[in-house]
Amino acid sequence: MRRSIIAMLGLGVALALAACAGDESEVRHARALTQLAGTGADVSYAEPLTLRMRAGQIESAEVVSADGEALPGDIDDDGRTWTSTTRPEPGTNYDVMVTASDSFGESHVFDDELTVAEVPDGDRLTLTMQPGNESVVGVGAPIVVRFTQPVTEREAVEREMHVSSDPQVVGSWHWVSDTEARFRPQEYWPAGTRVALDLELNGVQAGEELWGGRSYHLEFEVGSEHIAEIDANDYTMTVNVDGETEHTWNTSLGAPEFATRNGTYVVLEKFEERNMTSCNANITCDPSDPHYYDVDADWAVRLSYSGTFVHSAPWSEESQGEDNVSHGCINLNDANGETYFNMVRYGDIVTVENSTREADDLVERGDPGMVDWNQSWDEYVAGSAVGEAITTGEF
Repeated sequence: MRRSIIAMLGLGVALALAACAGDESEVRHARALTQLAGTGADVSYAEPLTLRMRAGQIESAEVVSADGEALPGDIDDDGRTWTSTTRPEPGTNYDVMVTASDSFGESHVFDDELTVAEVPDGDRLTLTMQPGNESVVGVGAPIVVRFTQPVTEREAVEREMHVSSDPQVVGSWHWVSDTEARFRPQEYWPAGTRVALDLELNGVQAGEELWGGRSYHLEFEVGSEHIAEIDANDYTMTVNVDGETEHTWNTSLGAPEFATRNGTYVVLEKFEERNMTSCNANITCDPSDPHYYDVDADWAVRLSYSGTFVHSAPWSEESQGEDNVSHGCINLNDANGETYFNMVRYGDIVTVENSTREADDLVERGDPGMVDWNQSWDEYVAGSAVGEAITTGEF
């Protein structure tokens, strides 16, 4: 026989099991289960769902959303309580079916529906993710989650940010600020790795009156290994693909007063043409200053948000391979600049050595092109709210 769940109690749903008219034995059995009274209310998204009976024993419970997703759970030791192992999805309707035995050992099936409260718009955590879904990235590509609102409960949020990959790797989250968390492997991603990010943030408290209101998913693939090695002493840029040298080009880096920083950069984005000015670079806004410039650079590949690019520079071709004369960017001739532009993607690696300037200031500021690969592994892991490295899950 079926009965209705008509009451909610405490943090979860209490089963008020109403007896139907019938013979005396049936009524007696139903009374052995009908032990709760309460009033209907939206179920909280902030806690695991609890189904509880004051009498009788729960034999099984199924809680399934309208789209067929089952909410997993376990029967507690007392036999009268079923608790979900994850939080219910905010704003979701669930069908509930419970099989319970009465004090006479008879089983009864009861079903009903419940509705989980929605996270109010003003309390809902919002975010963006990088890389793009189904994109192909370089071996140094960090996973970046940027939150619209400050996250004060970093550990709670980080524990629900799951990275899986094939092959599995050791990696770590690193919080640059309370609005940005980044993940990278201990070593570069192996070429061909498939990676998925799942943010199970529904019902997670991210701050005071700030809650996750949904889950997120993206997948991407790691392409061939592109590593460009730049030597400021030799004025050369060597491009390696999967460990083999593909190109060696003449280049010109930053002049002594604008020296290009040493370190490991990540390709962030690229532009067929990019207007570059000394004013935007915080060098000078005075057109009469000899260091003033306002140029349109072709084949511009961004390496840092401080303004470091690889780009074609016809005006410095005579110095390329001979001297460092730029304002900090890495100059190539037009043909080499176009070749490099066409081959690179987000997450490719560029290293600079033998310059006179280090990257510490950009790392400290959390510059997206510099923060991931210019810290020791221990320093990077120390930026995790959980405080430890993880092994990615199975893809």
